[in-house]
Amino acid sequence: MVVMYGRRRIGKTTLLNEFVKKKRNIFFTATRSLDDTNLSELTQAVMIDQGVNGVAISFDNYMDAFHYITTITNDEKLVVVIDEYPYLIETVSGISSILQIVIDREWLNRNIMLILCGSSISMMEDEVLSAKSPLFGRRTAQMDIRPFDYYVSAEFVPDYSPEDKAISYGITGGIPKYLSMIDPEKSMDQNIEDLFFDDSGYFFEEPENMLQQEFRNVASYNTLLATIAGGAVTISEMSQKTHLDSSRVTQMIHSLIRIRLVRRDVPVPDSGNKRDIRYMLCDGMFRFWYRYVSKAVNYIERGNGADYYRHIVKPVIHDYMGLEFEKISQEYMWRHALEISDELFITDIGKWRGTDNEKKEPADIDVVCIDSSSRKCMIGECKFRNEKTGRSEFELLKDRARLVRPYEVKKYFLFSLSGFTGEIEKETDAVCVKLDDMYRK
Repeated sequence: MVVMYGRRRIGKTTLLNEFVKKKRNIFFTATRSLDDTNLSELTQAVMIDQGVNGVAISFDNYMDAFHYITTITNDEKLVVVIDEYPYLIETVSGISSILQIVIDREWLNRNIMLILCGSSISMMEDEVLSAKSPLFGRRTAQMDIRPFDYYVSAEFVPDYSPEDKAISYGITGGIPKYLSMIDPEKSMDQNIEDLFFDDSGYFFEEPENMLQQEFRNVASYNTLLATIAGGAVTISEMSQKTHLDSSRVTQMIHSLIRIRLVRRDVPVPDSGNKRDIRYMLCDGMFRFWYRYVSKAVNYIERGNGADYYRHIVKPVIHDYMGLEFEKISQEYMWRHALEISDELFITDIGKWRGTDNEKKEPADIDVVCIDSSSRKCMIGECKFRNEKTGRSEFELLKDRARLVRPYEVKKYFLFSLSGFTGEIEKETDAVCVKLDDMYRK
């Protein structure tokens, strides 16, 4: 019994379809519909396995359907997939208890592989994996499907320049469905215009479509997400700008975290101070949409979206990519941590932010890689801009090394889109990583 879950558009169904392609399988996808409709669809899936066109048998209930599956098993392994299982939980009272009985009494010693899959992460965790679930203890594996990182995402656009590969990742968040919508035969600019800034583009209504599948009060979530994209990072800031009660904002934020559109951003190393916690959009497509597209809806619907992108958005695309490049650089360090330093065993990577008490001003360090056991670390600065990175950025990074005490800084990294000045490349204390290097095998 395998439990698979992950946010919408992450590629779960595609992965399952590939897995069962050459295997005997009963593949049933539940829907938000009446119980009878789902039972009929399950019956149809069973009949397809039996090579019957149309419904040759009917079941009075799910117990009968699952029992029938028991009777048709043989020496060949049968893969039973129930996709969007949370919809079945919503429509069929006690479905998990029914499955538990069938598993314990009939399927345990049969050549059956059961896969329960769902996009409602909270329901899969609470109703399938938690100790209160009737199915608790039955699973033999679980798969939490996550987005691709920057490096794998580039395989969707192999002929793009490193800069355009990074942007394609920055506007999709590594979500497979979103990456698949990019046409590698078109330029990056043309793809953005067609997908975001055209009222027939795939992404033009995607955020609202996603929210409608998850929430009833879409308008409130729209407002909150736009506020976060606009720079509000604390509950109090969001409450003030949305005019929603802070308790309501907290509840909405927790819901957005559960569906993985928002994440809690905790500095690295963690100070333990709750006041340091911020909330960020973790989906690149949502962040891009709410930052730029939501403000251009009237232009787009009048057919002027392409002009809006070229004159308003494209000139500041590097500003947008600043935060995304920090994420890419952190992912690069996770990929190469062991080869970069055999002295440190990296246990956490993230961003440090806080106050420089000596200078009495806010400060941050883009990349911090810590070895919690040795209290040593590596730190880095990221620049996604057309100018080369040089000594001033390096000196600033070295100065801020004192901010991560008691951790001792062992290496300094500079990450740059456009390369480095000659003087800094000769600096023995600095490890210079150009964006081109980050995409090399």
